[in-house]
Amino acid sequence: MTTRLPVLALRRSFGALLLCAATTMVSAQTATDACTYAAGNQYTVGASCSPQTFNKPNAFTPTYTPTGCGASANDDAWGWFTATATNTIITYTPGSGNPRIHLFDGACGSLNQLACMNAGGNGVAETLTYATTIGVNYMIRIQAGNNTAMNGTLCVWSPTVPANDILVEPLHSSVNSSCTNTAGTNAFATNTAGPPAPTCANYSGSDVWFTIVAPASGSVNIETSGGTINDSGLALYSATACGGTFTQLACNDDNGVNLMSTINQTGLTPGTTYYVRVWRYGGGTGTFNICAWEPPPPPANDNPCGAIALAVNTSCTTTTTTNSGATLTAGIPNPGCGNTIVGDVWFAIVAPANEFLTLRITPGTMTDPAMALYSAPACGGAMTLMQCDDNLGLGNEPFLTFTPGNLVTGQTYYLRVWNATGSQGTFNLCAFTTGASCFVALRLFDDGNNGWGGSRVTVQVGAAPAVNYTLTTEGANIFYIPFTAGQLIQVSYATMGAPNQGQIYYFLQIGSGILFSGGPNPAAGLVYAALPSCGSIPPPASDCSGGDRLCTGTSFTGSPSNTGTIADLNFQTRGCLAADERQGNWYHFIPSASGTIGMTIAPSDPADDYDFAIWGPAITKQCPPNTSPYRCSFSGNTGNTGLGNGASDTSEDPSGDKWVSTMPVLVGEVYTMYISNFSRSGLAFTLSWQFTNGADISCLVLPVEWLSFEGRPVDRTAELEWVTATETGSSHYIVERSSDGYTFEAIGQLPAAGNSYSTLTYQFTDAQPERGLNYYRIKQVDLDGTTDLSEVVTLPFDRAVDLGKPYPNPTADRIAIDITVEEAEALDITVLDASGRLVRTFSHRQEAGTHPFVAPVGDLEPGAYHLLVTDSHGETTNGGRFIVE
Repeated sequence: MTTRLPVLALRRSFGALLLCAATTMVSAQTATDACTYAAGNQYTVGASCSPQTFNKPNAFTPTYTPTGCGASANDDAWGWFTATATNTIITYTPGSGNPRIHLFDGACGSLNQLACMNAGGNGVAETLTYATTIGVNYMIRIQAGNNTAMNGTLCVWSPTVPANDILVEPLHSSVNSSCTNTAGTNAFATNTAGPPAPTCANYSGSDVWFTIVAPASGSVNIETSGGTINDSGLALYSATACGGTFTQLACNDDNGVNLMSTINQTGLTPGTTYYVRVWRYGGGTGTFNICAWEPPPPPANDNPCGAIALAVNTSCTTTTTTNSGATLTAGIPNPGCGNTIVGDVWFAIVAPANEFLTLRITPGTMTDPAMALYSAPACGGAMTLMQCDDNLGLGNEPFLTFTPGNLVTGQTYYLRVWNATGSQGTFNLCAFTTGASCFVALRLFDDGNNGWGGSRVTVQVGAAPAVNYTLTTEGANIFYIPFTAGQLIQVSYATMGAPNQGQIYYFLQIGSGILFSGGPNPAAGLVYAALPSCGSIPPPASDCSGGDRLCTGTSFTGSPSNTGTIADLNFQTRGCLAADERQGNWYHFIPSASGTIGMTIAPSDPADDYDFAIWGPAITKQCPPNTSPYRCSFSGNTGNTGLGNGASDTSEDPSGDKWVSTMPVLVGEVYTMYISNFSRSGLAFTLSWQFTNGADISCLVLPVEWLSFEGRPVDRTAELEWVTATETGSSHYIVERSSDGYTFEAIGQLPAAGNSYSTLTYQFTDAQPERGLNYYRIKQVDLDGTTDLSEVVTLPFDRAVDLGKPYPNPTADRIAIDITVEEAEALDITVLDASGRLVRTFSHRQEAGTHPFVAPVGDLEPGAYHLLVTDSHGETTNGGRFIVE
């Protein structure tokens, strides 16, 4: 009997395999009782697994005893094949029984064992893969686990190596206008010699290749997504020719969704062929999807300096926008949520006067949006992460709330939005506060991020109807409740029989302080009734700004009860505290003598799990912290924790032993400490110090305890403000300015309070800041003449040139931009392409006032370009992007 294999032809436009049509005749074969190279027991090597009968009847006898894989002198059956490729797969599938496969070469009288396989288990198929030599004969021995009969099938096959395994004929891809995935595989791919090895994703071979032709814009996004490969590597090369010299342009491991790779490349030469290399991280083979597409031009708010102004309303009034064409903004701190950022867009938000701000996003075609808020001295300045979220809101939508202590009235903050899945689309965004001048903020939280299950808080203001508040599916929410000073406010809580009360907590907030808090496991019934005023409440000890100053080296007790009103920690500053703030208190201390500090934190309940972190050393108190902790413990164990106990590590994760090393300290250094009850039991702890080498702490070290020093440009002046917590024997403050950050000169002076134990705010205006960057610091002078310096605040100021937006945009022949200068100025105007290369320069004399500058661009290649204007002082202003059609 003969069987005719069907013709196989599989075509793919991107990552295509093209197997040539083939016809192969296969004869029925029969295994033999002993080793013999006969026609009747020769098995054909196919291109795929085509099972053929291979039985071992009871009549067969043991004829050979190999080694390994559970071999024994049991009955065996034999067959052989001639290798047709460099890799051959042998699969034996038993009807029952536990087979072993052994592979040999050589004559039957002098067999050379090469490999064996025993997966174990009755009825389990065995597969052995071996690197064979074409034309060599190989002998197969099949043995059952016992001497019983065993019937089954055998297939011997050598799959076709992918057509794009080597660079002789790489596969071509059209660059589309959107990501259109095509399936790919690197099954049986080999290691490509010649091109430089990729510099990322743990390359070890088994790569396949693709070519792309750069479009007119010179921008291409290359994306992979998972099949059986769920962690890819991706590299892009330029080359003199297919077999020529290769240069790696980009390499990526995990910038795509999950652990898959994405390259967003700009600056390619239109019409030029480039080479794309794909492999599995660390080696191995499987399937994947890949696409190449030309992104649309980046939106105007692709970076912070193009941020769209987002109005803060008194209700959530959404604006629909998109991240279509957005690219990744480089140099911004990782927000720590929402997976890897592929393309982000930016919005500018001015903090409202009451310093309460809530941000919400609901999806449009963007299915999984995420957002993060940053502070910065200017759009091009250093960005400091404040908070990030991608799932706290209703339906796992992004939700962020900021309150006094987070924000500074009138200061501009920068909101970054992206899609956690990496794709692009529309979303709906709103920023709001309350219009009431006297209000409480009711804030609800659920650690399970799935709502309260029907539990509710009821608030009644005066004689108005009581209102119920709850979380349905979200993890947090805020409600602004207006009242009149002296009105009765009553708060009740009802579980409504819902489970997981340990995940629920809430509080009423006025200003930066907490009026009342409940939970975890909130008490039921009427829990609060009072006649509050509208005045702000001091921040609680659960916020960094309300943390206690430790003035002696004696032990003390604390009872954390909530997370505070401010999210003081984020991905950049929390260190080992992966849960951020959970239920804790903040403390500040200053060594009054140098030496070594140890400590022990002892929970009143040994079953409680306490964690801690210490930030410093610093010259002033910094709230919230702006660095990673100096010491940090997040051990998952219960019982005592602290500094010392023989520990040498400075930070530990949940697998740690609850102890990190002691701290060497110097007199006058400032440290901030957070002690967190991860168990959220509401039970106390006791901290005791262990001072060695002369160390001690005291409140009599520095005459001034700084809380903050900030500055902001207002019109053409610099407004400086600093806040002190305490002052002892302080005389006055000298305001100093520098243009280079090194040489400072005094520009003003303010008297100090002398002695104060309450918060004081000082303000100073520099009416004539210098052009460019201005560096400011405060020199505090004591009554005894000693001095102390603040941190430095940097403000960019007084640009000589103001620019409008390029027009018409897009354009075919010319581009114009309105330029404003206070006095006549010699300007250099530069045009850059999308890759940043200089393509055109103009020297221009600009008269005082506002006048248009017009330049011919009709001879430029179609694509995106940038305008830069540089004044006679060397200061460059970004004129924005324009498109040539």
